[in-house]
Amino acid sequence: MSELHRERFRGFLEQKVRAGPETVHVDVTNVCNLDCVTCWNYGGSLDAPKTIAWKRQRIDPVVFHRVLAEVAEAGAERIVLSGGGEPFTHPDIEGFIGAVKQKGLRLTVITNGTLCDFARLKALGVDQLLLNVASASPETYVAYHPNQPKETFHRLVEGCRTLRGRTAVNMVQVINGLTAHEVVAMVELAAEVGARVSFKVGDLPQGTAHFALTAAQREALLAEGLPAARKTAKHLGVRHNLDAFERQLRGVKEQQPPCFAGYLYSRISVDGRVFFCCAHIDAGHLNEGPFAQVWRSPRYDAVRQTLHRGGSFAACQRCGKHDMNVAAQRELDVLLSEGALP
Repeated sequence: MSELHRERFRGFLEQKVRAGPETVHVDVTNVCNLDCVTCWNYGGSLDAPKTIAWKRQRIDPVVFHRVLAEVAEAGAERIVLSGGGEPFTHPDIEGFIGAVKQKGLRLTVITNGTLCDFARLKALGVDQLLLNVASASPETYVAYHPNQPKETFHRLVEGCRTLRGRTAVNMVQVINGLTAHEVVAMVELAAEVGARVSFKVGDLPQGTAHFALTAAQREALLAEGLPAARKTAKHLGVRHNLDAFERQLRGVKEQQPPCFAGYLYSRISVDGRVFFCCAHIDAGHLNEGPFAQVWRSPRYDAVRQTLHRGGSFAACQRCGKHDMNVAAQRELDVLLSEGALP
């Protein structure tokens, strides 16, 4: 662990920022080429669709390169590229990827994969791909992505194969009424292409409740699907999050770990807003000054202090950084036990 990373943990213990975030998540576009049935932004049956103006937003390349320089100077070690839409709809995405790697930073791209040139991704040195698949067969893929042909699924699978051994692929599998029957097959698909698989119960924005898991499907998953998926994953050596997925299925209310987002993570929106975490808690804007200034601003720190005092925000109930916080708590416990944080 680097000294810079220890400084982040010292800051957490002192409740005062001592270093920049480890990871900065940059949304580069709201444009998307898919219409995933339960998407908050592009689902075809949404009660309150996004406006055309929102859907057309893209980050200005000048702003992106400014942000990249500023977060690198602040000590960031990983960049995540994604958006309210598909990052590969941005005409400058390859330039963004190249610029991140030229800075020597690790790079994760969250994508639906349909516009990816997988050979180029490999050549550009993308470290990790979070691939939204929500299927293990062409039939289910088309049901979940109504504007796509079955051939798209096959292209995604072949693309993942080309990345094996170079770019880590995590297949994100949203489980709902359309996809629940394929849990075991999803593990097998991950094994086939050398990927990790992450399951989650799909969110249901207003207008999409008819895609929810039925009580019978939930019961079948708990009684048969998950045990079979665990057995298959163990046999094939596939990494997964089935334990967390089971807790989600059962509705287990876990005690939330401490929030480390204000010391390890920041997110920048396509329009320059700076978010405290992936829940879009506003903490500043790039118009206010360089990123480091926003990161250390009273407004940003007010969010940190609210959480330190045991407060929370509405979005904390469905924390998207739970895994990061659990891992950070483990790291901190080790550092304290070793006496590495005087």
